[in-house]
Amino acid sequence: MPRRYIVTRPAGHAAVLSEALRAVGIEPVEVPTVTITPPESWRSLDEALRRIQEYDWLLLTSRSGVEALFARAGPGFAWPGTLRWAAIGSGTADALHERGISDVWIPSRFLGEAIAREMPAARGDRVLRVRAEQASEVPTEELRARGVGVNDVIGYRTHAAPAASRAQLVRAFAEGVEGVIFTSASTVRGFLDLVDATGLRLEVGSIRLVAIGPVTADALRAEGLTPHAVAAEHSVRGIVEVLAERSDQHAARIRER
Repeated sequence: MPRRYIVTRPAGHAAVLSEALRAVGIEPVEVPTVTITPPESWRSLDEALRRIQEYDWLLLTSRSGVEALFARAGPGFAWPGTLRWAAIGSGTADALHERGISDVWIPSRFLGEAIAREMPAARGDRVLRVRAEQASEVPTEELRARGVGVNDVIGYRTHAAPAASRAQLVRAFAEGVEGVIFTSASTVRGFLDLVDATGLRLEVGSIRLVAIGPVTADALRAEGLTPHAVAAEHSVRGIVEVLAERSDQHAARIRER
């Protein structure tokens, strides 16, 4: 039986991870555990874009934020040549590269706390941060504590999984899965809502739970679950590397018997 892992990313956001898993012999089973929707109002983001010349930095903390920003700006938007770009990690940076932004700063660790501590913004600089409605406020608060001005705007919201995900989850467990990959705390909460709604909570104890990073791992622990693997690099590449490493260790144990 091929190795099969449930991918919990929202519909339309799982392709990069799924492709990377297939490349290393893992079959992705896409079961969206959250839904991405626009904010209640675009007013704050639209105003920030109208005044984009006033900002020194543009900070993005997810691929979804990049997509929302560029969709709202529209094709041909005149980004100032002096504007510096920052991303929480390689996945978000890749989303910017795909849109022609080549010079993107990322922290040494793909965490909000690392952004606040390491981002080379000077006192008095102005930062436009585009984020999810439910995202942590730590980067904003800590940058402000450094004397950096931050305009924190909502680019998108996350909600419960689509209705079809219940049937998809039941089918995935019936056909057999080795584990589940979580890429945010919201995907953890959404997944557990699904397993509770489908009566599959007990089955979760028999599969591997993989977290993209420590924040997501902590979300699992807060629900009484143990993450079996946490990516060292908090990205798609990190997830693939930790799964490949586990596979190599398993094969080595078999050879030793």
